[in-house]
Amino acid sequence: MFRFFVLLFFTAGWSMVTGQQSQKKITIHSENNQVIDATTEPAIQYLNGDVKLFHSNAYMYCDTAVLRGSLLKMYYNVVLLQNDTIRIFADSARYDGDSLIAYIYGNITLENGPGRKLYTTFLRYDVKNKIGYYTRNARLVDGNSTLISKRGTYRLNDRIAWFYEKVKVTGEDFDLVSDSLSYHTQTQMTRFLAPVLIHSDSADIYSRGGWFDLDDKTGDFIGDAQYTEGSTKAAADTISYNGKSDQVSLKSAVLSNYVSEKDTAAARVISYDRKNEVYVLKQKAWYKGESNEVTGEDIYFDKKTEKFVVSGRSRVSDPPSIIEADSLDYNKSIKYGKADGNVVWRDTSARTTIIADHVVYRGENNFMKASNDKGRPLFITEIDKDTLYMKADTLRSFRSIRERVIVPDKRTSRRGQKESDSKIMVRDTMATDSITSDIQKDTIRTGIMDTFDYFTGIRNVRIFKSDMQAVCDSLVYGKKDSVFTLYKAPFVWSDSSQIAGDTIDIFMKDKKMDRLTVRQQATILSSDDLIFFNQVRGRFLEAFFKEGKIYRMDVKGDAQVVYYLYDKEKGYSGVNTTEASNMTFYLDNNKLTDIFNYREPRSRVLPMKTTDHEAIKVKGFKWNILVRPKSSDDL
Repeated sequence: MFRFFVLLFFTAGWSMVTGQQSQKKITIHSENNQVIDATTEPAIQYLNGDVKLFHSNAYMYCDTAVLRGSLLKMYYNVVLLQNDTIRIFADSARYDGDSLIAYIYGNITLENGPGRKLYTTFLRYDVKNKIGYYTRNARLVDGNSTLISKRGTYRLNDRIAWFYEKVKVTGEDFDLVSDSLSYHTQTQMTRFLAPVLIHSDSADIYSRGGWFDLDDKTGDFIGDAQYTEGSTKAAADTISYNGKSDQVSLKSAVLSNYVSEKDTAAARVISYDRKNEVYVLKQKAWYKGESNEVTGEDIYFDKKTEKFVVSGRSRVSDPPSIIEADSLDYNKSIKYGKADGNVVWRDTSARTTIIADHVVYRGENNFMKASNDKGRPLFITEIDKDTLYMKADTLRSFRSIRERVIVPDKRTSRRGQKESDSKIMVRDTMATDSITSDIQKDTIRTGIMDTFDYFTGIRNVRIFKSDMQAVCDSLVYGKKDSVFTLYKAPFVWSDSSQIAGDTIDIFMKDKKMDRLTVRQQATILSSDDLIFFNQVRGRFLEAFFKEGKIYRMDVKGDAQVVYYLYDKEKGYSGVNTTEASNMTFYLDNNKLTDIFNYREPRSRVLPMKTTDHEAIKVKGFKWNILVRPKSSDDL
């Protein structure tokens, strides 16, 4: 009877008594049935049916509970609520009101905000600090992302979860594997606490550490970072990826490397905009594409337009062009280039090089201009297994569209061939103004327009080749006919001979000197001792070369020759002076062998001692040897 009244008393008065206890006591708000065993200390309370309890700002619900002092066991449909955002559902739980620790079992679901749930089978939950610990595998679902690990810690106040052992993160279009990482549930930011591998349908990213935003698909992969996508591979100390803008950035203390099927890049910093196909390489940059190779301190490359902007000492290889400069702006699609500072511009197909302070190039009209702040730009080309060097105040190339003209090659008839055998030659009229008037009158104009490319040296032109040197005011080279034209007081030297006139044309064939013409006031001077000079003069002169040496000369119009004769002891025996309308000279190893005079020749031989050698000098005689370049350094 006494036991019954004790149970009845506790049943009726429990809520009032516990309400007067300290906050460490667990309070019961509701239950359908309650049985109290007062024989134990403290008493044991058995609660059944719609059980509702409260402790330390946490509401707890279950179907059945056993409470003994500060120890609580809950069974079936267990729910723990905190702060309107934290909800834990489980099969059973054991709660210590003194330590404020709950041990939760069964099919556990922990919710912390909408769309965010953690699933596990065992959870140690710190009610006071709102921290969950799991050691039997767990799965966190947050929107479109799922995180799985063997064990971990979830700090619900800070919204941060730590995942350890066999961690896997699955997003909409990627999987992440690591041994440990942290995850911020509000920002969806993951931080890697161990090496990590991210795999998508097309790419893999590996690093030893870093972070990744699962929502924005951005992150930094730090430490031995590697990126692989098909044949594309990237390696750096740090790889930064922005999934929304589809940009990849590589950073390294030494060099980052990027290799794809068509592109290879290296620099300390590499940024690649994959959507727009733009590369930005900084510090010790190098890029190689299908047809381009570029080096420089910094490189900007738009692959769609093939535009390069390079700073620092730069090198662009775009065969046949190779360009080196301190800074460079080069756009292949519009064929534009601007190079500044110690420029070296090579054309490997033409075997030419330009060295200058500044070079501007526009490929649409084949325009190029090379200039210097101090000194003069240098042009280098290979001719006849030798090197030709040329300097001028300005070097320039351009393109001209001109009417095609056809002229008969009268040279064949002058060599004794039948007129019917003469060749019909298509000529560039700008490059061959040296054709005499009797040839020009036979010119046939076709009405067909041809494209001609020219290279020019403007003002103070100086040329050096081992077997030929020249100076003039300006020069034009016609690429179609391979003709150098020297204007305004040109002088050309070959061995001991000096050639001068109003205008000189040098015709090239197979990179060799084929013939040379002099227009108006043509003179050739040569001397063995620089005292007595062999001299040839006429209105028009044409010289023909074989193996780099003159073997024939034709002089037309008021032809005049002064030629010194030798005796058997190679001493001077006299001087021959001849005048004629036209003359033809034949030479062997630079020595005169035959002279043919045409149209009333007048010739005489004068004695050496009684002849006034100054008086017999041809009109326009000028021995200009002091301006002759002695080497390429003398230009």
